[in-house]
This record gives sequence, structure tokens and C-alpha cells, in this order.
Amino acid sequence: MTKTFQKFKKFITKLNWLQRLWLLAPICVWFSYRPVISLGADDTMNYELSIALIYVVVLAIVSLPVIWRDRKRLIKNKVVIAIGSFTLWSSITSLWSTNLARGVLTSGILWCLCLISWAVITERRKIIDILPQLKKVLIVSSIVVCLAALLQMILGAYIESRETIGLCAGCAANQFGFVRPNLFAIEPQFLGSLLLAPTLIIYHQLITSKRNWSDSLTFILLTTTLGLTLSRGAIYACALGMVVMWLVVNKHWLNKLATIDLIIVAIIGCLCIQGGLAAINPHINESFWGAVNKSINHLSLGLIDLGQDEPAAESTGGSSPNEDEPAFDGYVAESTDIRINLTKVALTAWCNQTLMYKLFGTGLGSSGMVMAKQTGSSYQKEIVQNEYAEILLERGVVGLVLFILVIAIIAASVSARKKRWLWAILIAYLAQWCFFSGLPNVLHIYLMLSLLLIV
Repeated sequence: MTKTFQKFKKFITKLNWLQRLWLLAPICVWFSYRPVISLGADDTMNYELSIALIYVVVLAIVSLPVIWRDRKRLIKNKVVIAIGSFTLWSSITSLWSTNLARGVLTSGILWCLCLISWAVITERRKIIDILPQLKKVLIVSSIVVCLAALLQMILGAYIESRETIGLCAGCAANQFGFVRPNLFAIEPQFLGSLLLAPTLIIYHQLITSKRNWSDSLTFILLTTTLGLTLSRGAIYACALGMVVMWLVVNKHWLNKLATIDLIIVAIIGCLCIQGGLAAINPHINESFWGAVNKSINHLSLGLIDLGQDEPAAESTGGSSPNEDEPAFDGYVAESTDIRINLTKVALTAWCNQTLMYKLFGTGLGSSGMVMAKQTGSSYQKEIVQNEYAEILLERGVVGLVLFILVIAIIAASVSARKKRWLWAILIAYLAQWCFFSGLPNVLHIYLMLSLLLIV
């Protein structure tokens, strides 16, 4: 133990502050919402700070000296120019935003992420040197998070007060009969998003190297936890990433086929946990099979219905007076409809703008107010729930083109280094962006995209 500590201490002392902070990234990003520091609220937004957000600000500040030292070379770098152009344009649009406060704060976060990406490009070699350790920290922290998520589910089966264990309103067992873990994220879909990169990284190890029990168990744990979130956006995005991995990794066909059994084990494990926790929950009247069917029905968008069995309580004369029926019987169409409708409202609002606003946007941070005006609603805190539609509405065609340019440059950079398997992570994020928007809860995506520029 002492030798390990001394070895670690020797390794850390050789690193600069930027490298040390990057090693904390896989830990800090998990705290994307809780614990939260509330600074107040108004009619258009909540003013809150999270550990992940504070970490990004600190990392950006530490990046400043590095960027200034290498400023002359950075100015000539096309990638730096593209990222800077998108960030600068986003900031400019906040000048005519109807929600100036939100626009300015969002602009500040964007500039922090921009500075971080510039520093990564400048310190490419030094960041690459710590990639093996960065990967280990990511995988180990992912394992810890998954185990903590399972614990949250178990506690949620017995503790009625969801706030006590940090569950969001839609996470509690009274929704489906079992808890959907969100841990330190604001919702299960964001926990699912955080699990995308480590799951796909482990999957790549499994299909390109000799199978070992450590990678296999880790993959099963991560995939099972991803399924437990019941987030269709994250689960489908991960599945798409795996398909991309199959297509771009030309060799290792036997290894690819061998991972199918691990996926099946993860799926069965996920359903058994959901069914088991629903069956033992003393506050919810739900059976094992009923919970399993709800999960499958919801994930399949209502296409698969295995049929409900009779709840065990009914055979003894009805449910206990202390037990409640789950709010949903299966697929929650409202969840899908809300996202589709919000995207439609955003696109309709954009179409109803003048040519100038269509090109230049309604201003950074203005989507909530613009959509409220479009629908006649008094609620102005709503977000689009679709990153592409939000960029088009707030930053116009110019902003969307610049955003697509940045993504294309990242994809080209990955391709140039002949590491096309990283497309799986990129495409998974691109797919999931269709299901949510909002910077503070998805800072991990932008940090990962910065790394994809150099990995």
C-alpha cells in the first residue's frame, strides 16, 4: 500500500496543474447537479451552481496561461478558429436576446469550454501522456457510480421520501413500480448520458482484445445501469454507438459475436433488478412480471406488450391500504410527445421570425421566452429538449452552420488519426442531442469532444 502511494505521489508531482485537473474530470462530471448551490431564481431561469460547473470554470482559468503562452500558434490553427467562431457568434447573439441574463451566463459557460478545448490543443502531448491514467479514473469512477446507482434503487424501494436519497420527481418508484436512478444528475437521462463514453470505451476493449473477466463484468455493470435509467435517448444512443463500432472496426469478428452474450446478460439482469425491486417494494402494488412488462413496453415505445399478470395482492383480497398503484402501465407516450411538441414549437417559432432572425437567431438564452410567446404560455423556463432546434432558434442558420462545422472538424480529426472507433462516442452524443438541450447538465459531452480532438 505504501509503495503504491509513493508511486502515485511521484507520478502526480511530475504533472502540471492542467494535467492534474484533467485527471479530476472523470470524477467531477458525475456531480452534474447534486450537490447544488442555489443562488435564487426568476421567471426565466434558476441560478444554480454544481460541482461540475465549478470544475469547468476552474479548468478554464488554469488553461488561460497555457493559451496565452502559445497564442501566436493558436491563432493560425483552423480548429481553434472554428471553435472560437462558434463561441464568439453565440456570445454576439446574446446582445439581442430577450433573456440577456441567461444569454450572458450561457455565453460564459461556452467560453470556459472554448478555452478548455484550446488548452487541450496547445498541450496535446501532455494530455496524451496522461490518457492511460485518465481512462482508468473514468472506468473506476463509472464502476463506483453504477454501484451507487444500484444502492439508490434499493433504498428507493423502502424509503418513501424521494428527496432523502436524491431522486427526481420522475424517478420515484410510484411511477413504474421501481426506482429509476439519477444519482447526482438532475434526471435519469443525464446519468445515462454520462455512462455512454465509459460503456463504449469498455465495449471497444472487449471487441479488440482478448476477453478478460474484469472488462466483461465492468461492461455488464455499466450496460445494466444504463438500462436501469430507462432513458430511451441514452439507451438507443448507446446501441447506435455499438452498431457504429461494429461497422468501423473491421477485424475481431469473433470478439464482436462473443459480446452478444454479455449484452443479453445485462438486459436480463436489468429486467430482473427492476422486477425484483418492484415486487419487494412495500409501498407499491406491483408484481415482478408487471414491472418487467412495463420496462419493455416503455423502451419499445409501446410496440411490445408481454401482458400483465395478476398482482399478488389481488389473490389475497386486494392490495394493502398502504400500497399505491404505479402511475404508468407501460409506455409513457406523453414523454415522447412533449419532446416532439417542444421541437415543433421551437421550429415553428423560428419559421415565424423575420429573415434576419432566421439567419442570426433570436438570441442566446431566449428560447424559453420565445416559445412561451409562441404558445401563449406563462411558463418561460422551458428548454427545447433538442440541441439542434435550440441552436437554430437562438443562434440562427449562421450558428447551426458553425456548430456543424465544429462537429465535422472533430470527426475529420478522429478519421485522420485512424481511430474511427471514436466515431461511436461522437455519433452517440449526436443522437442523444435530439432528446435534450442545456449546457449545465451535459458538460461532460463538451469535455469529451475536446479530448476527441487529440486522442
